[in-house]
Amino acid sequence: MINYLIELAVVHVALLCGYWLFLRKEQQYATMRSYLLASTILALAIPLLKLPRLFSFSQDPLVIVAMEGMSIDAVSMEAMFIDEVSIEPAGAESGFGYELVIWTYISVSSFFLFKFISDIVYLVWLERKSRREKVNGLTIRRVGNIKASFAFFNWIFLSDGIDPQQHDYEVILKHEKAHASLGHTYDLIFFELFKSCFWWLPTAWIVLKETKKIHEYQADAVAIKTCDVDTYSSILINSTLKTNGLNLASSFHHGLILKRIKAMKQQAKNVSASKLAALSVLCAAIFVVLACSEEKSVDASVVEAYPELEGGQEAFYNYIRQKITYPLQARQAGVEGRVDVEFVVDKDGFISKAEAITGIGAGCDEEAVRVVKSLPRFKPATQNGKPVRVRMVVPVVFQLKGGETNPDNSTQGMVIIEKIQWKTNRLTVETHYANGEWIGTVYDEWRDELPGANIVVPGTTAGTTSAEDGTFKLKAEEGHGIVVTFVGYEAVAVVTSLFAQPKNWPEIQKMVNIPGRDREW
Repeated sequence: MINYLIELAVVHVALLCGYWLFLRKEQQYATMRSYLLASTILALAIPLLKLPRLFSFSQDPLVIVAMEGMSIDAVSMEAMFIDEVSIEPAGAESGFGYELVIWTYISVSSFFLFKFISDIVYLVWLERKSRREKVNGLTIRRVGNIKASFAFFNWIFLSDGIDPQQHDYEVILKHEKAHASLGHTYDLIFFELFKSCFWWLPTAWIVLKETKKIHEYQADAVAIKTCDVDTYSSILINSTLKTNGLNLASSFHHGLILKRIKAMKQQAKNVSASKLAALSVLCAAIFVVLACSEEKSVDASVVEAYPELEGGQEAFYNYIRQKITYPLQARQAGVEGRVDVEFVVDKDGFISKAEAITGIGAGCDEEAVRVVKSLPRFKPATQNGKPVRVRMVVPVVFQLKGGETNPDNSTQGMVIIEKIQWKTNRLTVETHYANGEWIGTVYDEWRDELPGANIVVPGTTAGTTSAEDGTFKLKAEEGHGIVVTFVGYEAVAVVTSLFAQPKNWPEIQKMVNIPGRDREW
């Protein structure tokens, strides 16, 4: 969440700086208004594009305790003994300060949201008690206890003090009608909500103020089409009516009088193509920088793919059924049961290291292994687009049919192929945390360096992958643990101390505590 807020602030400030440099003094108000809306929406959306959905296939969390100057292999939590080790929590902090910040944030946002809702309720109340009048086919809402005119959506409110016989009546009416027809209230609601949620961001206040100014310029431009500039300027200057402090109301009697008069007297020019190009480059650069940073978010559900035969899992099961036979020796001896054959699908898709890890003898183990070794070439598993080795287990059940015999006096039997499983092995991770950075190396079960492993800081968008030699570096806030994942291996959680729960422990648990250590096909 913190990373999201930081990135949002960076994007919004950068895009608003672009507005300040290239558009602020322009008079193409529709373009300026659209840019402010689009830049704020982009600031909200771009950080979300990097939020990962992280999955793994492990049941029991594997935890590494990393200490300064020391490397420890990944071990199961249930098998870790630390009676002879005294570990002082490094940088352990009380959660009270963090919680205080969160509650302060929520309280201030709630205050602004309450004020926002109160404004809407008040405007609805005004509409209910107002007197409706028809003026040139336009419905006007007359209210006695206001001192100004303003528009809210399609509602146009006029004070009872504004006399229809006055020469400025028609001008004020056209101005407020322009606010309503141009949909300015939608902008104000959007930016008020943005300000309420991100009140700490200076640009949230600036963009709201700038939008209100643009609204007045747009409404002025519509009104002076039927009134000369000097007359309109005189009405603005002589007007002493004031607004009611309603943030959601667009009013003729808004401030900026001198600036509005100056803007009306200037001839509008199109925004130069070079400025629009510069803004486009700025938007593209922000997106590229944030999306292609070295420490990118890693989506394990996308980058990991398990091996499969051409034709999918059905082709695999059909092949085994067609090739395997129930050994005569086993049927004659009445041997039945389950044989688990473990094998490795190598990077090239071929089978290796096939062996029966549980068996029943009488030729059944050898028959099951023979058929597995004869399997055609697989489409290999991939991690981050690169082929990787994966260990798999196929259960083969040899079952006799009681009372039924063949001509050779052997009992009849059948072979059942149960669902194949990907056997999750355990990674070895040697790592330590120093100077705000995790530094380490990832190894496979053969103690070979493992490139392409995903290393992430759960709860944030920070992540990276191990290099060709298995090494990695990843910046993380102090007190934040990391999780290492690789297709076919159990997810490994790495923390700085067993006695100081990492700040992102709930997010770590979501990654490593997914049921099903051995994933079924």
